[in-house]
Amino acid sequence: MLETTIEKVIGLKSLWLRAITQNGAAAVWRCPRDGKMFFLADLSGSPQKGRINLQTTEPGFVISPFMNPEGNGTLFLKADIFATAQEIGKWKVEIGEEKVGDGRWEMGDGKTPYHLNHRPDTEISGKKSHFIQMVENGIKAIDEGEFDKVVSARTYDEPLPDNFDIIEQFNRLEKAYPNAFVNLVSIPNHGTWMGAMNELLIELSQDHFRTTAVAGTQPFPLDKDVSEAAWNQKEIEEQAMVSRYIIEQFKTIRLREFKESGPRSVCAGNVIHLKTEYTVDLNEVHFPELGTVMLNLLHPTSAVCGMPKFSALRFIAANEHLNREFYSGYLGPVNMDGNTRLYVNLRCMQILRTRAVLYAGAGITHDSVPEKEWDETALKCLTLLDVMNGGISPQSRGDTEK
Repeated sequence: MLETTIEKVIGLKSLWLRAITQNGAAAVWRCPRDGKMFFLADLSGSPQKGRINLQTTEPGFVISPFMNPEGNGTLFLKADIFATAQEIGKWKVEIGEEKVGDGRWEMGDGKTPYHLNHRPDTEISGKKSHFIQMVENGIKAIDEGEFDKVVSARTYDEPLPDNFDIIEQFNRLEKAYPNAFVNLVSIPNHGTWMGAMNELLIELSQDHFRTTAVAGTQPFPLDKDVSEAAWNQKEIEEQAMVSRYIIEQFKTIRLREFKESGPRSVCAGNVIHLKTEYTVDLNEVHFPELGTVMLNLLHPTSAVCGMPKFSALRFIAANEHLNREFYSGYLGPVNMDGNTRLYVNLRCMQILRTRAVLYAGAGITHDSVPEKEWDETALKCLTLLDVMNGGISPQSRGDTEK
């Protein structure tokens, strides 16, 4: 439980500047269907790196890359400064009030600063011809029995507008997606990432454990109800593979006492997915290590990698020509007021000096059509592009589920 000290009302930009200008790491987030926002700053200059134990880790924020053998690449941001807000512009400092000072920090050239990563090489990963060939290679490998499914990813480069401001962009994203996990993370030597996602990897409290299987994608008109959605066999089977993967992990640890709910259609901005939810009542199941064990078993899930996992990983390494970095990894708050919520880092982008690099992937199965898979990734990129470019606000329908 985080202990509250003197509450100090301050703006988000001031909190952000305090962290970034001192070479600290910062994370801002808002959980789905929650009006409360959170800010955390780690002022160490180099966040702790290593495997996370959800039973013993102090309150903080974690972010993991896609490729993370044994979990040793996970970054942990400790709460040197921790603040909350019920509305934009009114933040209360609950930890580290003395480290915030008077809240007046200079922005230099007038733009809100953020940490920059090395320049990602997207020359190959952003080409349609490369992606189409990769999908064709994946279908061939499936036909030859190498694996049942593989998730192929690509990038999309978008120039930043002249008036781009990192905090204002987060505020727009937070308003547009009230039912998504909206986040902004900036870490020295690892860059700045922003996203809005719905795919819950792990939720853990004293009373329950929860995870979800989300897969299958199709565009859906804003003026229709998601209960009217119709799914084809390819999408149904793709989502079923993710569900089977989760159940297999439960079987691995001989856990039978879980509740399955779904699949049902869920809306994520301009697209819809199929979702099944799995819940374990920890009052009935004595398994204190369940959260940590399942985190290590689940990541990377078949929704971002494929099945079987290691065969799909080999294909990705040989064909994708892309360092996914934090894309399709996981991130979220750990042990904040006794709760942990980790989300799969999809529908995200890395913010560079003059451009944003957006990441998107598609699940390839025997029934995949390369052109349609390309179109699917384009739709997923629109989740962020619509908000970045001042387009339609997805909240007109909300990220609902039926």
